[in-house]
Formats: sequence, structure tokens, C-alpha cells
Amino acid sequence: MHILKSLLLVASLSIIGQASHAETEVASIPSIVNLNKDIVIKGDIVYLSDIFNGINNEQQKPIARSPELGRNVELSARWLWALARQYEVNWQPSSHLDTAFVSRASQIISATDLRNSIESALLERGLTDGKKIEFDRKDRDLKIPAEIDATMRVENVSYRPGRKRFTAQIVIPATGKPYMNKAISGNLIAMVNVPVLNRRLSKGDVISNRDIHWITLEESKLNKNAITDLEELIGMTPKHSIKDKAIIRTSDLDTPKAVTKNGLVTMLLHSGTLILRAQGRALENGAMGEVIRLVNTQSNTVVNGTVTGAGLVKVSLISKTINGN
Repeated sequence: MHILKSLLLVASLSIIGQASHAETEVASIPSIVNLNKDIVIKGDIVYLSDIFNGINNEQQKPIARSPELGRNVELSARWLWALARQYEVNWQPSSHLDTAFVSRASQIISATDLRNSIESALLERGLTDGKKIEFDRKDRDLKIPAEIDATMRVENVSYRPGRKRFTAQIVIPATGKPYMNKAISGNLIAMVNVPVLNRRLSKGDVISNRDIHWITLEESKLNKNAITDLEELIGMTPKHSIKDKAIIRTSDLDTPKAVTKNGLVTMLLHSGTLILRAQGRALENGAMGEVIRLVNTQSNTVVNGTVTGAGLVKVSLISKTINGN
């Protein structure tokens, strides 16, 4: 029994010794290191572990600053091999094609977001009512590092009414240490709503609400006699054909004629509650409310009357008459 125990003890020690030796051999085997081909850095520093995958913690070293935003830097096989030897990394290129590309992670603040922020800041100060913002430079997206909070604030807003100029500053991010401070400037252009026709109308057509369409234009581009009031259009007629969406001037319109020259009309003669009717002939065109000359076809007397409707003229019995030939 004593001999058996001794043999078991020797066997166990032998196994332990073999296991310990095996662990030492595993520890001495170098880890497999691979090259990262497409490297996207988040932050200001490029670390050795960004370049090589599989290095140990002791080899974790900062080696360079990150590339500028938008720049893609190529690392040649020769440069990478020199880097591996410098930091004792178990890697070497198999050919000159073993290269890597390094870029910095980024994000976009859109030009639309920039414009909306500026518009909101100007609106809060009551500067954009009825005005259009026109920036000095074309709207462009802003690229910022991925680790920066993609928020912004607008400050130092200034406006000079005489020159219609504004300036402001965009600060990114909205809170904390600023990464970007961008100056913005431009003009505030007065705008006006203008009624135009939604279809072509010809001479003699009467303009109604259903013929109207509204557009918005820069006030400075409007002619002085351009019509901007709907009431100046409704019930009028074009002096000539007017196409749709064209700016309409007061000189383009005329009052519709309820009575035409040489046309027969009904003369209404009021005397108290009594209304007498007679036939007349208009000597000139007449719109609603206009005073025209007409001749009584029975007495051949020329009188003045007020146009009250289509083919209707109100004549006063005491109005002065003019004898015609």
C-alpha cells in the first residue's frame, strides 16, 4: 500500500510538471497580429492598437495625431513595418500592397439646420417678419468630429436696418467648450404677397376670386404701379390679354363696361316713388357708377345719366338737357 501511494504521488507531480511546462510554452507563443486596413479614428490621437489588431496592453501606445476632417491618410507598407519594429509588434508586410488608410470619424450638421437656427434667432428678435434671409455665402453642410455634440447656439446677432444687413455667430456645440465659432452674415430682404392670375384672361373678361393665385416676391422687384391689393383686381377687366402668374399693373386693367357706345339702353327716370322707363342710345362707353351722355331715341334729347347696371342708366328729370340734331 505504501509503495502504491508513492507511485501515485510521483505520477501526479509528473503531470503537474508537464502542465506547468505547457503553460510556459503557451505564454511564450507570440499572439497573432493583423493589420487594420481601414482605420477610422474617434478622437484626436491615433494609438498603436488602432493600426494593429491583436497587440497586448503593454504595447498600447499613442503614435500620432488624428488626420484632419475629410482627409484620408495612406500608411505605406514600409512605414508600417518600421512602426512594428519600433514598438516590437510581431508583424511584417507580405508585400508593398500591405497598406492602411486612416481617417477621422465625423458627422454632418446640415446647411438646413444652420439656416433654421439663424432664422429662429432673427425671428426671436422680431427681425424676419415679412423678410427673406439671403446669406452672403452659399449654404453648406458643416463637418465636425464624431465625438463633438452636434448642437449649436446663435449669439452676437446684429442688424442694421438702413443697410438691411445682419451678422451672427454659430457656436458648436451649444454648451461646453466651443469646437467651432463660425461667423454668418447676409441680407434681410423685404417680401410681399402679390395676387396674380391663375389662367390667361382676355379683354372683356371680368376677374373674380376664382381667377386669383398668390405669389411672394421681393418688394424691390415690384413696379410702383404693380397691384398688391386683391380689391384692386376683383371686378376689373384686362385692357389686353394677361397671362397667368404675370405681375399685373394698374395700367393693365379697366372697369368693365356696363354700357357700350351706340348701344341701346333703358333710361330710368325717378320721380319720387314713380319710375318711368324710356329707350336711349349711349353716346359713350360707361362702367358701373360712371356718368355718361345718352340720347333719348324718342325725343332726340341728349341727357346725362349714371350707369346702374348692364344696359341701365338712371336719369334725373331735373337734369339739364342738351338738344341734339
